[in-house]
Amino acid sequence: MTENHQVLSVHSVDYDTDNPRIKKALEKYGDKINADRIYFALRSATDGAQGASSYTSLRDSILAHGGIASPITVCQRGDRFVCIDGNTRLAIYKQFLKEESEVKWSNIKAVVLKDAEQRDIEKIRVAAHLVGAREWPAYEKARYLHYLRDQKFMDYNEMIALCGGNKKDIERQIDAYHDMNEYYRDMVDDDTAFHIDRFSGFVELQKPGVKESIFEAGLELKNFGQWIQDGRIYRLADVRQLPKVLPDENAREIFLNGGPRSIEKAIKHLDQRIDAERGGAAGKTTLESASLHQLVEVLSRRIDDLPYSEIRALKNRENDNASDHLIALESLSEQIRNLLQDVGE
Repeated sequence: MTENHQVLSVHSVDYDTDNPRIKKALEKYGDKINADRIYFALRSATDGAQGASSYTSLRDSILAHGGIASPITVCQRGDRFVCIDGNTRLAIYKQFLKEESEVKWSNIKAVVLKDAEQRDIEKIRVAAHLVGAREWPAYEKARYLHYLRDQKFMDYNEMIALCGGNKKDIERQIDAYHDMNEYYRDMVDDDTAFHIDRFSGFVELQKPGVKESIFEAGLELKNFGQWIQDGRIYRLADVRQLPKVLPDENAREIFLNGGPRSIEKAIKHLDQRIDAERGGAAGKTTLESASLHQLVEVLSRRIDDLPYSEIRALKNRENDNASDHLIALESLSEQIRNLLQDVGE
């Protein structure tokens, strides 16, 4: 494979319809895929994402700077080119040219690859989107890892070398992607009701004991997808509480027969019963006597339920204690990272 930098006419560059990020979205169009549908899929996949990868912020940046800073990457196919990295940037150029008809949007900087094999292409995608500055959301990353494994472009050792982590982490992400699609995405009425920000709940589902607790309660994984969909499990970290909730008859009834966030009511019921068994108020857990697990759970809930007014106050340093609170949180974050490194697999 060779590469060289060129300035190409945007009319000579085609979108990559095999890009894993939009491939599933395009499948519903069958053989009716066209430029408008590809553009819509690209915008839907990126708009609303976090950080500089969102369509809107990228478009504004390109407009403000009068062009792209990083060239797109293309493969030459005869007298035409296929964009394997930078489809959203290409879409923005094409849209600007369509809306404004300015000559400056008719040409785009590109790295042109010749004689590139599929393996070369996938490595470029990994570098750009799994570990690069334009990182995809967790669900999209897991989808791509799933694709790399199933298409046998890379084995686990290669994925680990390029992406970091370990085999168990990658397997967990791939399994979470599979479960999310089978027990959540395929069950919702349409893709507008499918929210990729629920992905971490399916990662939690892969943790030891969680699936077992569902099966032992006589339930199925499709029930789990329904709990995520209807909001019975709102805080996704609460998935790890299922092995505690489901075996208990009363807690299970509260959870299964309740409405949104019912798992939190079930957990509260269990905690209150434990306090009562320890002797009521005399045996009530204090901060000093609480276990690490209890402290983490309480802090996690407190942060998750933090009102926007408090977040704004911290961000804008609206009171004298804000800086002290932020320093304490940063210190805690560092301690947690160090602990996880020490006990990591």
